[in-house]
Parts: sequence; C-alpha cells; structure tokens
Amino acid sequence: MSLVWKPKTVCYELEIEKRKAARKDVKKDDYHPLKLITVKEGSVIKISNTTKKNPLKTNTSKVNSNVDFVDPLSAFTATSNPLSDPLSVPPPKSKEEKVTRNPLEKEVETTNNEAEDEKKSNDWTVYKMKILNKFTTDEKLSISMTSLAKGDSIKEGQNRNYATSVSDKMKTRLGQLDDFEEGGFHEMQNLTQQEFINRIQELKQMLKEAWDSSQKVKALKISIQCAKLLNDTSVMQFYPSKFVLIADVLDSFGSLVFQRILTKCEPMKPGQVDPKKVTTSAREICINWLLKIASIRELLPRLCIEAATIRCNEFIRPGDWNCVLLRLTNMARGIGNPLVAVFIRAYLCRVGMLHMPSFRGHLKYNFYDYLSSFQQIRRDSVHNMMAAQKISLDTYLSYHKPAVDWILSCLAKDAHEETLTEVIEKCKRCENSLLLINCCLTSFRSEYVATRALSICRQICSYEETVLHKLMALEALGKSTVNGEPPEADRLPLLNEVWKLLVKVKNPEHFLSCASPWMEYAAKYFSKREVNTVLGEVIKHMTPDRAFERLYPELHSVMGKVLDRMPSVAQVFYMDKFLPYIDMFQHEERKAEICLQVGQFFVKKQEEETCDPIIVNVILYICKAIHDALNALSIEDRRKQSARLICSSIDKISFRKDFEQQLAFYVTCRANFCNLDAVIATLVHSVNRLSTKVTSIIQGNHTKKTSAFVRACTAFSFITIPSLSNNLVKFNLYIESGQVALNCQCVSQADAMFKSAIGMLHEMKSFSDVRQSNFWPSFITSVSNLLSSLLLVPDNTEKGVLYLLRGLLNAISESNETVPAFTRCNLFIKVLALLTAYSQDQYLHRIDKIESNETLYSNDPKFLDQIAQISMTVLNEIFSYIGGNDKVGGVIVFTKKKVIFKFVRRGIV
Repeated sequence: MSLVWKPKTVCYELEIEKRKAARKDVKKDDYHPLKLITVKEGSVIKISNTTKKNPLKTNTSKVNSNVDFVDPLSAFTATSNPLSDPLSVPPPKSKEEKVTRNPLEKEVETTNNEAEDEKKSNDWTVYKMKILNKFTTDEKLSISMTSLAKGDSIKEGQNRNYATSVSDKMKTRLGQLDDFEEGGFHEMQNLTQQEFINRIQELKQMLKEAWDSSQKVKALKISIQCAKLLNDTSVMQFYPSKFVLIADVLDSFGSLVFQRILTKCEPMKPGQVDPKKVTTSAREICINWLLKIASIRELLPRLCIEAATIRCNEFIRPGDWNCVLLRLTNMARGIGNPLVAVFIRAYLCRVGMLHMPSFRGHLKYNFYDYLSSFQQIRRDSVHNMMAAQKISLDTYLSYHKPAVDWILSCLAKDAHEETLTEVIEKCKRCENSLLLINCCLTSFRSEYVATRALSICRQICSYEETVLHKLMALEALGKSTVNGEPPEADRLPLLNEVWKLLVKVKNPEHFLSCASPWMEYAAKYFSKREVNTVLGEVIKHMTPDRAFERLYPELHSVMGKVLDRMPSVAQVFYMDKFLPYIDMFQHEERKAEICLQVGQFFVKKQEEETCDPIIVNVILYICKAIHDALNALSIEDRRKQSARLICSSIDKISFRKDFEQQLAFYVTCRANFCNLDAVIATLVHSVNRLSTKVTSIIQGNHTKKTSAFVRACTAFSFITIPSLSNNLVKFNLYIESGQVALNCQCVSQADAMFKSAIGMLHEMKSFSDVRQSNFWPSFITSVSNLLSSLLLVPDNTEKGVLYLLRGLLNAISESNETVPAFTRCNLFIKVLALLTAYSQDQYLHRIDKIESNETLYSNDPKFLDQIAQISMTVLNEIFSYIGGNDKVGGVIVFTKKKVIFKFVRRGIV
C-alpha cells in the first residue's frame, strides 16, 4: 500500500481568530474566580443544603441566629458532622474551668519568665563555649577526691527508713557528711584535658543518678567534691575552663534541689512561688537542705553550693534574697587565692542575675572587692605560683579577664551612663588599670562608650604601661565606636590619636589586630581618602619579611569589614591602594577567596550598568583572579559559584551605544574566562543580544557599517560556540545564533549556523547526557526549535531544494543506534508539520527583507513534488514504527497510541 501525504490548507488569520478565547462581560453579581469577596457585618453566609442531611446532627450544631456576624469558617463547622473529625470535638470542661479567665492570660507571666530565663541561659552558653575554646592546655591534670564508699555505706542492722523524726534524720545525714569529710582520698593524675572533661561529665551524671535513686546525700557529696576542685590552680591556663565545667555541675545540683521542693508545692510553677501557700513538708525539706549546706566545714564548697541553691530561699524568706547574696559576697573575701576569688565572684553574679535580676546591689560590691584585692597579686605566694608555671604577670591577669568580663557584663546590663563613668574612675586608681578599662569597654553599651571615646583614647595613650596593653584597649574602643555613634566633632581627632600610636607599632600581628576595627571606623565615617591612607599603612606594615603570608585570614577579615561599610563601588575601586592590598594575597586560593568577596560586593552594590574604565579594569582583574584559581581539582560547586559571579559582573558592564567597544569587551572576556562554559555561553547570549539591539535601533535598514558589525557579532558566536564542552548547549546556541543572524539579514551566516547544528546530530554519541531519561524531551524541544527556524531560511539553489531539511532527516536516520525509536518517530511527525507549513500559499511567519521559500518558489509544482516525496519517506518511517514487530508491552502500546493520536490530529490520510 502506497502512502500519500495530503497537507491541510490553513488560513492562519482565520485560525488565529478561532483560537481566541470567547469574551463575556461579567455583571456585578456574577461569580468570577478573580473577583474579590468581601464580608460585611450583619451578613450571614448561607450554606447550600444540596448535600444529604446528617442523621447524627444535633441542635447544638446550629448557628445562633441572634449573632450579628457569622464567620464563614464557623458556619461551615456548624454544618459539618462532629464525628467526622474526633479532634474537632473539644473536651468537656469542668465547672471551675468554665468560670476562669482565658488560660492564655494566666500563662503570659510564666511565658515571659521562661523566655527571659532562656535568654540568660543562651548568654551563659555563649560565654562558656568561648572559654572552653580559648583556654586549653596540653599539660597533665589531676583530680583529688574523697572516696564515696564510706559515706554511702549503711551500717549493719540499719534500715533505709531508719528515722521518722526530722531531728533523727538530720543527725544521721550530718553524720554521713562527717564520715565523708573524714574519709580517705584518691587522686587521678596525668589526665589529659579531654579525660578531665569526661571525668567531670561522669560526675555530673553520677549526681543525677544518685538523686534519681533517692541518694540525696551522695549527690550533695559529689557537689562538694566538684566545688573543692576549684581550689586547685596548678594549671592556671586551664582554670577558666575548669570553672565553667564545675559551674554546670553546681547548677544541676541547685536545679534538682529546687525542683524537689517545688514538687511538694503543686500546682506552683517556677517564678510564681507564694511563701504563704508553701506546704509544711516543702518548708521542712527546704530548711533541711539549708542546714545541710551550712554544716559544710570548708568555705569554698559551702559558698559554692549555697550560691547554687539560692533559689530555695524563695520558699521560706523570699524578701531576704538580697541579704543572702550580700552575705555570700562578703564570704568571698575570705578566699585567699585571687584567681579563685574572682571566678567565685563571677559565679555569684551569674546566680544573682539569673534568679534575681531586679537586685543589683551585689554586682558593684563584687567588682569593687575585686579591685581592692589587686594588692594580693603582689604577694610572694602568687609570684611563686607564676614562677612555678613560668607565666608572666600579664599572662596571669589574662586568666582573670573572663571572670571580670562576666562581672562587668552583669553590672552593665540596663545600667545608666553614669555607671560607666563611675567604674572607669574606680579603675584608674588601680594597678594594671588598662586591663580593667579594656573589660569595661567590651561590657558596657557601645553608645555610652562612643560618646566619651576621645577622652578615653587620650587616657589610654597617657598610661605608661606596655604598648600591647594599650593596643588591646584601643581595639576594644574601636569596636565600640564602630557600633556606636561618636560625636561628629570628635571623629577625626579620635582617628588621628589612635593612628599616632599605631604607626609606631613594629609587630605586624599586634598592629593588624588593633587596626582592624579602626579601618572599619574609617570606612564608616570618612571618605575614600582616609580609607586609602589606612590601607597604605597596612600594606607598609605587612610588607617587611612578608608578614602578610602569616596573616591572610586577618587581612581577609579586614577587607570584608571595609567593603561592608563602603557606600559605593566607585569609592572602593578608585583607591590606588586597593589593588596593591589585593596583591598581598599571593597564595592563589587565598587570593581567589578575597576576590570572590570583592566580586560579590560589586554585584550587590553596583545597581546600574557602568562603563567607567577604572571600574571595568578592576572588575576584570578580580574576575580573572577568580577564574585562574580554578583547576582540574576544583569542586563543581566552586566552579558554578565562580561562573555565576563572573556572569553577573559581565552583565553589569555596558558601553551603551558604543557597540564596537562593547563587542571588544566581550572578546576580552572570552580570552580571560575560556575555562568556564557558563561564562562562554553567557558571552554568546550577550553578543546575540547586541546584534538584535543594533538591528532594532536601525529598524532593519542596515548601512555598510552596521552590516559589517552584525556580521562580526555572528562571527564571534560562530568561533566561540565550538569551545563549549556540553553538546546540547552548543546545539541550542547554534540555533539561537542562526535565528539572530537571520533576523539581522545575515543569510549566509545563518545558513552556516544551522548547518553546524545539523552536523552535530551526526555525532549523537558524543552528547554527554544522552543516556539520561530527561535528555530526550529537551532534545525534542531543541529540534522543534530548529525546524521552526528552517521555515524562514531560503534555500541555496546550488545545493538543492530543502537541503537543510534533507540533511536533518539523514542525520536522524543515521542515529538509529543512539536515538530511541519513539523519539525518532516524534521528530518525523514534527517534520511533517514543517512540510505542511512549506506547502501553504502563505507562511505563518516572515522576516523583513528576507526572501524565504514562500517567495522563491511561490508553490511551484516541482517544489510541491519535492515536498510530497519527502513526506512519503517520512510517512514510511512513522508507519514502520507503528507497525513494527516489537515485543508488545504496556509502555510500547501506550507510546504508539500517542503517536497515532498526534498523527490523526495533524490530518493524515
């Protein structure tokens, strides 16, 4: 049976009119999905009764007709079956619940208290992690502890429930404490830091297990042992970390005691304890614990455990909390070791602010007591300890700093500005006052510090202490002035005062550490001239002995802060010290990192397109550094990030109507970024867009100059596309460039583009994604795009009728082994659609000043015969697929049905 293809005659104008959606005017009350729905007061939404009535529906489900306004959701709920959703039925309320107020109102205060406690806990967690990360040691540690065996044993014949009266129980448990204090000791030596931390965690777990097993005295013993560990300062370098670890154990013990008493006062909640409603048993337990703690003989463990359980006073004498805190503060004066004493004071401030934030009297007492104890540092015992551990006085005082920071942070919280003045005046009278001033500057609000920054700076510079201490204080002052707002008249004198000291510093590490916040300060408050001067000083200090190689992270951080504060790209790129600063990063990977940051700054800040030559040259330099850092070992995500940034930067550069300069810029980019396919593809898109823009401006009336320019753009694309590695991207770019060339009246260049695209189909095996299932739908779309373009391409009379289409069919036929049969059949059907379009008297599309086959042949019978011959060949290919002897499976049958449907839809006879 011979097959004949009879194309349907189509009048495209009528077809377009038929496919237009029918329009209908919407009246005011008609329903429309885009019409706004408004609900007015007093209106009741009626629910349709077309559904079946629910036999289980009761009178309680009806909407009250007396209500002025009915919520639509409430009305819907009222008509629904309550048994359809068991969770929708509210539980029955008791009489007491019905008369009480909204439970949300009752819990507001509790919620606020819990949120405040969580915030304080987060502050302590951050503080603890900083200490654990900073204060580490490689030295061996030891733990000296009292054996628990003797205190835990139960004498022979003694029952666990040995006493019924409170006095007998007290005597027995106090006897156990005496046995504990008189018991033997065992010592664990040569522990590494991690082993020590693990041992403390074990003790914390033992405490909880003892408590859960009703061994309350054992839990108290463990807490006493941990508190005694604070007396050991044999490794002062690790002491701050030891303190926060033991403080966690003490906090756990205090929480267990408090919760134990609170359970006897149900339904009270933390923060809502009413002493008048405390039960007798809870009061007795509370007094019992306070007496146990008071019976501890040694000062340090008694003070620590009483501070940990200070909340228990809430059950018997809540108004005396301040007296208890002041008493504990006075007790801390009896601790002879200054290092131990300052951390105990920090712990007192912590429990005071955690449980009694409104009382602040003890905070100043703790800080002023620490100031008065400075003279203890001059004692021989302290100097002997420093000599034994081979540490200097400055290093020893640095171990005090975490505790002083915490005390001052508690004191500075919600404090008045006068408090800062008072504290600084107190610090002036002490030795090593720069250390204390440094702590004040980091603790108090930046606004308070910034308003008096100039006077503080002059005061710091006037001290005769070491330059290092001055630099540390100036660094803290710089951070406060950046976050605060110093008076405008003081800003430049302040920077000059600081820089007079900084330029004399020889150590590059100390210089950069102090200069970092002041560079951010200069970038925030001054112009590029001051920032450029500061950058020059940094380069000057980093160049000797190639010090910059040791400080790459710090230099990177400094540049990041400067970029964050600079208002525009021009102010940064116009600085003559900017690129020399970037050039200090001579390690390729480090340089790429800072260039990525600069590139992100450019893309973010440069909102409008620019053609400034300085900006263009700098961003090209930055992007080239990013590109050159990539190699065969670079991960794919890094390549994508770099390509995305470079493409965004290229899109920001526009020479407006200087099209030749724009094309020259793209040529430079192609040479600089040849290893990134995404950038090369972007350049091809940009050049095609440039050609289209020129043609649009001249409205298709090319001159000799514009014609040469668009041909140059087409040549750029034709030369650039083969360098890509992804064949499907190349195929699409050839099609796009051919379409642009045809639109720009470059027929021969368009012909070459389409020919190159068809030539790629002969090498289908080289397509990288050909074995992936999602490749073929994309491939069919691309070929469809090519076929639609071929309708507008005039034939080359020297090469025969429809020679491009014939070449495409040959390429598809030759790729039988690679292209699936169903895909080939789909492509052939699309070819039939193109042949139908070729046979029409008038084509659907046309391009001005381009004579397509519609004009060349004018439906010449020979041309139509050629179409008929190609149609028969294509039909045979399609029917050979439909009538093939494949193993019939569900998927094959389904795909063949789809082919037949498409066939019928296109009018096959």
